[in-house]
Amino acid sequence: MEAETWRAQPTVSRAQMGGYEIVRKIASGGMGEVYLANQTGPVDFRRQVVLKKLHPRFNSDPQFVSMFLNEARIAANLAHPNIIHIYELFDDGDGYVIAMEYVRGGTVLSLLRSLETTGATGLPFGPLVRIAMSVCEALAYAYNELDADGLPRHVIHRDVNPSNVLVGYDGQVKLVDFGIAKVLVEEGVTHGTTIKGKYGYLTPEQIRCQPLDERSDLLSVGKRLFQRDNEMQMMYAILEEPIPPPSEHVPDYPKDLERIVMKALARNREDRYPNANALADDLRVVSRLHDWDCEKAALSQLIKSSLPDDQIAFGQIGSDPSFQKTPSRRRNPTTGGWVDADSFASLVVIDAAKPAPSALSASYWWARETLVTVAVLLAVSAMFWLWIVPRIDL
Repeated sequence: MEAETWRAQPTVSRAQMGGYEIVRKIASGGMGEVYLANQTGPVDFRRQVVLKKLHPRFNSDPQFVSMFLNEARIAANLAHPNIIHIYELFDDGDGYVIAMEYVRGGTVLSLLRSLETTGATGLPFGPLVRIAMSVCEALAYAYNELDADGLPRHVIHRDVNPSNVLVGYDGQVKLVDFGIAKVLVEEGVTHGTTIKGKYGYLTPEQIRCQPLDERSDLLSVGKRLFQRDNEMQMMYAILEEPIPPPSEHVPDYPKDLERIVMKALARNREDRYPNANALADDLRVVSRLHDWDCEKAALSQLIKSSLPDDQIAFGQIGSDPSFQKTPSRRRNPTTGGWVDADSFASLVVIDAAKPAPSALSASYWWARETLVTVAVLLAVSAMFWLWIVPRIDL
């Protein structure tokens, strides 16, 4: 496999980044780049890592730098098997870089889209429940793990969605991208002053900029509730429209599982599960009643049969919502070959056989995307204050 080429050519001289040996660029996007690299040391020590580098032009932007550094600062202090491990944060002289755990596989998003090509309506219940329980365990740990002073960390992720959950070929599940995560302040709540996160997975309290707690992440574990044409319509739907049950989309959806999902999706957070462990416990009970195979091996088999066997999973850079969904490869159910599909991270996946885009075309793309983003944000902001705010019961 290409990701393992260093084994066949251990003596090849490679470019360096902060003491890491670059194997190849995995992807690039508006905010930065992602690399596969080797960490080397004495006595033939070698470990593969993923490097996420913030683009130098953002080093002077406090907001982007803050999100990027926040991911490293928070995740580096969370040591849990279902949370991506951050090894190091450094400045290579041209921008900030995060060295993080190397995971072979994809994301839940890429897995879902691959299954769509086979006509499947979603994940099998066993792997689905295993992924959900793993995310719940990660969230419970992030919220309750003690810090150096012996106090709970109270970390709220605020951006739980299928593109931020990695799934490995070995069946491991990893929550990533703590770039917009929040740590509760002394009075015990996080006061939102801006809306952050992917609009399809926002909670009512996020849209209303109300104080947040761990229950906010639980709604996002449930599912994407609405699909609308723009952010304004999406926010209105989250606040006002009836919440559709899974059985509307999936025939014969188990009633007991649907009750769990609907409780996690409750618009009033007082009606949701009190914490992630309570949600995981109910999922565990219903899986036993139905005898679903929630073991790691079952998830591993599904991922191996659905995703290309040479992929590297990684999270976004700085939780940038303007990243474009990009082409990767997906198995064609008719021919068995791999065809283009949305990738497991919102970045441009590098094809080594194709030349890199010119600086001129890259600059044009960035200028165009920036202008479009600014226009959309201005329109959304105006509509929010003129339409949504008057209808919010503060």
